[in-house]
Amino acid sequence: MNTKRVVQWFVVGLAIALIVFAYIQLSQPPTEKGNTFDTVPASAALVCSFDGFSSATDELHFFNTILQNVKTPSAMKGWQQVLTQLDSLRTTDRKWYDLLQSSSVSFQTSDGINPNNWSVSIALPQHETAEKLMQAWMPELPKRDFKGVSLYVGATSSWCELQNCLVISPAAAVLEDVIIQSDKNNVLSSSEPFFKAFDLRSKDVPLHISSRLNEPDWITLEPVFTSDGTLLNGFLPVKQMQPAALCVSPGEMTIQNTLPENTTFLDAIHSPAFDSTWITLVNYYRGTPAEMYWSQAWQDLGDSCQCDLNDILLNWRSGEQGVAVIEIKDSLSEAIAFVGIADSSNVIELLKPILSNQATPSDGIYSIALPQAFLRNTMPSLNVESNFVMQFDGFLFSASSPTPLRSIRSNSNKLRAKNDFASFENQASSSSGRFVYQANNEVMLLPASLSTLLSGCASHSITTEMSQPGRVLLSIALPVRIKESAPIQAPAAQEPPDTEEKADEPKPAGERSWTVMNHNTREKETLRNSDKTLELIGSDGKSLWSIEISGPIIGDVTQIDALKNNKLQLAFTTQSGVYILDRNGKSLPGFPHYTKAPTTSPLLVADYDNTKKYRLIFACGDGLLLNIGVDGNTTSGWRYINTTSEKIIAVKTQKIASDDVIVTVSEQGSVQLLKRTGETKVACKSKLNGFDGKSLDIIAGSDFASTSIVYSTGSSAKTIQLEVE
Repeated sequence: MNTKRVVQWFVVGLAIALIVFAYIQLSQPPTEKGNTFDTVPASAALVCSFDGFSSATDELHFFNTILQNVKTPSAMKGWQQVLTQLDSLRTTDRKWYDLLQSSSVSFQTSDGINPNNWSVSIALPQHETAEKLMQAWMPELPKRDFKGVSLYVGATSSWCELQNCLVISPAAAVLEDVIIQSDKNNVLSSSEPFFKAFDLRSKDVPLHISSRLNEPDWITLEPVFTSDGTLLNGFLPVKQMQPAALCVSPGEMTIQNTLPENTTFLDAIHSPAFDSTWITLVNYYRGTPAEMYWSQAWQDLGDSCQCDLNDILLNWRSGEQGVAVIEIKDSLSEAIAFVGIADSSNVIELLKPILSNQATPSDGIYSIALPQAFLRNTMPSLNVESNFVMQFDGFLFSASSPTPLRSIRSNSNKLRAKNDFASFENQASSSSGRFVYQANNEVMLLPASLSTLLSGCASHSITTEMSQPGRVLLSIALPVRIKESAPIQAPAAQEPPDTEEKADEPKPAGERSWTVMNHNTREKETLRNSDKTLELIGSDGKSLWSIEISGPIIGDVTQIDALKNNKLQLAFTTQSGVYILDRNGKSLPGFPHYTKAPTTSPLLVADYDNTKKYRLIFACGDGLLLNIGVDGNTTSGWRYINTTSEKIIAVKTQKIASDDVIVTVSEQGSVQLLKRTGETKVACKSKLNGFDGKSLDIIAGSDFASTSIVYSTGSSAKTIQLEVE
């Protein structure tokens, strides 16, 4: 009996204890965490944020894939290194794992994409200090005080703790600006337009990419994985004149059945009837100088011609119209405009009042006497000077010259057969009113910072649709495929440190390494080079193979699909020549390609047309600049002539004013601007004083005079404007 009573009292006491414990836990205030947007200045142009790394495996791979492909060493290259480092800390350090499991991380950069003008902010729980965490990352940095904040300044990275966040940047000046702006409350957390766009994000996707559309509007996108590739989806509030926001009710798009395969840009709107397209464009232009064109239509012209063109010309139009860029031949492209024909009308006959007096042409291409009439009918993304017109295959086309019109008429290979275009079209929503396809950088519908982020993708497409009142759904399709992978597991609790001190294992002198991708598993592997030894380390840390090469690698290693079978090879130069190795370390036929004189520059891999027709361009000590294919033979049509005794140590390619330009820099800093063929494009007077041969970035402008070069000198980065004769 006594035993039973004891058990009863024990159960009652346990229940009371549990109730008290639960009350104490529930009454405790929740752990306060920092808001990363408290440390992002309102001037930011691109903000990428992760809501916890634990659920972001695919998104992390996706973002890293894009960043690995960015063509220029920019601020986002630095962000990629930090992202990789955070991922490494998460999988090896329990404290970092617990932090990133439930925290948020934001990266920001300005529109200028200055390599040092960025910062990353990591939200800290109230009980955590940045100093303890940074002992595992950047220990023992010199400390100084700035406006009451401890600033830890290193040679390559600096950090501080601000507003319950750990903030890191390569430049202490950026952190000082972050501290100043945060003190003034001039940050994104107080920006209503930013949060209006950020609140439209998906709550179950961990990665969000926010980009400034204009001043002050934003859009926030996140990745969605599909069988054809990856979509960046995001809503934006409907406002006038927002880039890529032009949207109409959907209809069937057929222009891809007419445009030639060499079309590199297409911006088309389609709807059931022309009236809805017309109204959309009137609204789009409302309040701008161009509004008069859409409101008055052809009325003025009709009056001047003593005919009612306003009635005649509106009756034959369908709801499909747009603009396109057609690549005619090497480094040449032309723009065209098109309008769909609703019935079998002879539109050329209707247009007679504005045609030039000429005999009927044999090719059906007519000269326009009043090209200004077509200003009222061109999409806002591209300026087309309509000097010539042609009716063909259900559309009326106009262009500044007959050349692209002839290409449309004579080319039997149509855009619909282009693999990447077909993939994008498959991902497009059937309710989309606007479809944009882009395979070059001639037209930028997206904000500059977002375009730079996507520049690694050879092509992409954009669709817009009115899916909710007052909101436009913007979808960007990218040719990025992410292999499914298991969630990353939490690392085991760390063992107590060994009390016995161990000396760090010394690295071989001159050892370098690169992160490369296994095309079979999409996992990251490490390529290690020390003098004449090249070794591939698998994702599990085990050596896959080790071979002997002729010397240290010059510059970087590039992965290419030389055989066009979705398998990647490693391409690089040593002083002896060019190597292309498969993933087993075996050389492709024709390689190594040895040179008589020592190779002096890193390897430039050019794929001008995004067709995997690679040109391997590199310099030799005898002043030659060589161009070979993946078969090891000299590229047909290469006509470089050595005009100087200066040794070339860097080679880059960049599209400037729609032309592909090869840029070389000598050991003395002299710059050459060459055509694809190796011939001089234009004489250049620029000099890169102090260039150390390591980092070279061409920032293209609208012409040579507005193009700049950012280069390293060993102690800092310098920027100069191109000077041409």
